[in-house]
Amino acid sequence: MSVRVRFAPSPTGYLHVGGARTALINWLYARKHGGVFILRIEDTDEARSTPEMTQAILDGLSWLGITWDEGPFFQSERQSLYTENARKLLESGHAYRCFCSKEAVEERRNASGKPGEWKYDQLCRSITPEESKRRAGAGEPFVVRCAVPAGKLGWNDVVKGPIEFDSSEVEDFVLLRTDGTPTYHMSVVSDDVDMRMTHVIRGEDHISNTPKQVALYRGLGLEPPVFGHIPLILGMDKRKLSKRHGTVSVMTYKDEGILPLALFNFLAQLGANLGEEPVLTMTEIMRRFDFSALKNSASVFDRERLTFINAKVIGETPPCELKLLVRPFLDAVLPCGPSTAQCPCEPTEAAVRVVGTRAKDMRELAAMLVPFVSEDFPYDQRGVEKARKDPRAIEALSSLMPPIEALSEEEWTPARLEETLRAHAEASGVKAGALIHPCRLFLTGRTESPGIFDVLWAMGKEGTLARLRRGLATFEQGNPSAGRGSEGLGEMHRPKPASD
Repeated sequence: MSVRVRFAPSPTGYLHVGGARTALINWLYARKHGGVFILRIEDTDEARSTPEMTQAILDGLSWLGITWDEGPFFQSERQSLYTENARKLLESGHAYRCFCSKEAVEERRNASGKPGEWKYDQLCRSITPEESKRRAGAGEPFVVRCAVPAGKLGWNDVVKGPIEFDSSEVEDFVLLRTDGTPTYHMSVVSDDVDMRMTHVIRGEDHISNTPKQVALYRGLGLEPPVFGHIPLILGMDKRKLSKRHGTVSVMTYKDEGILPLALFNFLAQLGANLGEEPVLTMTEIMRRFDFSALKNSASVFDRERLTFINAKVIGETPPCELKLLVRPFLDAVLPCGPSTAQCPCEPTEAAVRVVGTRAKDMRELAAMLVPFVSEDFPYDQRGVEKARKDPRAIEALSSLMPPIEALSEEEWTPARLEETLRAHAEASGVKAGALIHPCRLFLTGRTESPGIFDVLWAMGKEGTLARLRRGLATFEQGNPSAGRGSEGLGEMHRPKPASD
């Protein structure tokens, strides 16, 4: 039989990293084995399920690169299936009507002396089918409970190995509520049967649910699917990952500048032995993945590791692609506002290539690109103070303008620029490093950057000269802090794109 797996989130919140990893593992297994990946929305909790959360889940999966072959199916539209299966279980004697009120059950629970351990005492299980039908027909409220069979309820878990529960540990759980709506177990098993699931792979917090579902499969006369339970993700404090650990929503990572391939790699390798490489293609991850690669212990969500992987992905992404990916982040930080046809602020591929090796996320990359597309950026105050202490370097930089302006576009290369600057520094009696520092400050506003000669090349001749003139002018005016967000600004320069 062809592999059929599913991801079945509840639309009561955003797609979190735990759910995303579960979806990813199911998707990888389906793709590797030529199977089918099904998306099912478990929206039976009408009070908490919203269309907005459903869309957020779909958006999160799509952004991550997880596509589904069938669905999305909605449990709210499949109520008749659950009712029919409950009827079959009643008729076969694998379920029964329970007329105990909530109050009566709670009273017996409290009277047991151990309310936390008490299980339903099967009081209504001894009612004959005829008496049960009569009382139901008379309008007496009831729930439908599963008649859990005696013996062992076990399965061979593909992640955890053999797991077994004694039926005495599993109470006769509710299948249909008094209003006829199904519980989680009734709807999940009905759907998994109807959708012909071969594997049910989910978090290990579902282990306690599985013996109940095994009992339902037996009651329906069916073989259960293959079960697998993935260890949970923990925070750095070794507690279950939650909002207290910071970002947990997949789409928030997108907003923070994490690329989908980076999060895909991070989640795929979280708790799995897929090799030593920090970044793999989705195809290679698929090739290496199998249930045997999954570890049998919880994994720690290490944000520094994700940041490291993201930086690697950014650095390995072709500049032509990175240029498009960074655009919304760049628009958000441009001093002139989002780029338009009237005021284009488009980074060159050269600029993206040079700074892309330094950025940890897309927000940082965008911030690094601002000086390449706009002359309106502030100078680092520490860099300004350092430049003030060496007026000879500023004078030498000023006199460097004619030599570099004389370079042709063909000569505007990192090697030629380095040769010109170093020769000029020697002729001016200053160290090359002293000259490079204010040059870097005026070009990028920072005291650190990629190699300065690569920056000069990527900035382009026109862009370089404009920014150097601006920096020199601010020092001559006694206002070296000029730039967006500084006090006592001189004339602000209209942003314009750098020339390649």
